[in-house]
Amino acid sequence: MEFNSLTYLVFLLATLGLFFALPRGARMLLLVAASLFFYGAWSVPFTGLIVVSAVVDFIAARAIHRARAGLRRKLWLIASLTVNLGLLGVFKYAGFFRDSLAAAMGWPPAEALAITLPPGISFYTFQTMSYTIDVYRGALAPSSSFTRFLLYVSFFPQLVAGPIERAGHLLTQFDHAVRQRCSPVNLAIGGRMIVWGLFKKVCLADTCARFADPVFAAPAGYEGWSLWVATYAFTLQIYFDFSAYSEIARGSARLFGVDLMRNFDQPYLARNITEFWRRWHISLSTWFRDYVYLPLGGSRGGRLFTLRNLVITMFLSGLWHGAAWNFVLWGLYHGLLLLLHALLRDTAAARALSRGLGRLAAPAAMLLTFHLVVLGWVLFRVEATADIATVLSGMTGAFATAPEPAQLRFFAMVALVLAASWAERRHGLLARVAREPAVAAVFYGLLLALVALLSRSGGPAFIYFQF
Repeated sequence: MEFNSLTYLVFLLATLGLFFALPRGARMLLLVAASLFFYGAWSVPFTGLIVVSAVVDFIAARAIHRARAGLRRKLWLIASLTVNLGLLGVFKYAGFFRDSLAAAMGWPPAEALAITLPPGISFYTFQTMSYTIDVYRGALAPSSSFTRFLLYVSFFPQLVAGPIERAGHLLTQFDHAVRQRCSPVNLAIGGRMIVWGLFKKVCLADTCARFADPVFAAPAGYEGWSLWVATYAFTLQIYFDFSAYSEIARGSARLFGVDLMRNFDQPYLARNITEFWRRWHISLSTWFRDYVYLPLGGSRGGRLFTLRNLVITMFLSGLWHGAAWNFVLWGLYHGLLLLLHALLRDTAAARALSRGLGRLAAPAAMLLTFHLVVLGWVLFRVEATADIATVLSGMTGAFATAPEPAQLRFFAMVALVLAASWAERRHGLLARVAREPAVAAVFYGLLLALVALLSRSGGPAFIYFQF
């Protein structure tokens, strides 16, 4: 059930109507049933995995809270992590690790494992793991209601592709949401978010996909500026696509009175790679910070250990995105960029360069960061690791020729998108539109009309559904 489908719209409106028509005591059960039905539209059997994860972590968290001995608490935590990471490992990484081991040992390639990847398993696994870890740390009291906890694990707006929420932020909101009346303010805000997300997906992301997909499907058939166009197109596509999903998720949740965290904050305006990761996929970045980077030691223990922790964290982040070496290389690439930024940012040379550039320092830093991220998306997008060299070498060869007029127009469009992002961030354009009901009605009505005109059946699925 895709967010940009009529089926989802009918499902969302029916669930919303029933939610406010039912007695307050039945509303949480309705949301659980709707969430499991939503996921079951992809696969009824895989719905059992969500329930298994929820049962294991509900029991483990309560046992951790009751246990007084440190060993018993650790054993329950280990049991929870083992089940969750075990399920993730079997369904997502078994074939990858087996094939990688066979290649390293020189064994003949084995038949492909017929294992289907459950939608959203990386997202809901990380979400439920954070709950158990927080209870173990004493930062959160375990839920006394399994229904309430199952809703936290399976809440349909953010089940398949996040944002990855913390229990401390979401559980109390459910308690409040089931007691409140239907709010016109929530309906207006949620509706605007959904329309904005649909516009970004249908009109922007899917349009960019038409430039990127054919080239990355067969990069050897393209060269020069065509590869730059495809790479820029994917750079915009993945941002518009994933932020669109997050926006629709936040809007859908807001209709019920639940406020999901913001997952993107104009990441392509970042002036360094560290800032980029504070703005891109914020829920995942903060998850790795809190549950991987800081437990490894964070920035404590000296510069060498800090750099080690950065690289390990980004390696795991890359692996989280997919069971393929190009994702691992993408994670390591960003780990290297973070490492270089940590080494160079406070040096005398960096300060002198910034002073020398004056007012140009900020836009120059933004353009440099943007293009470092653009090159990284090549590693992320290729369909085979061998294509990386093909694409990058072809992009290097572009500088020997002049781009065609159509390519120049596309590059101008990319610049226009960045300028519009800067203007929106600086002047709060969407917030200004929302303050004027008549203006908002016209603006979002036009966006919805564009969505209706440009939507097409069989369009690209949301990119992060594969993770």
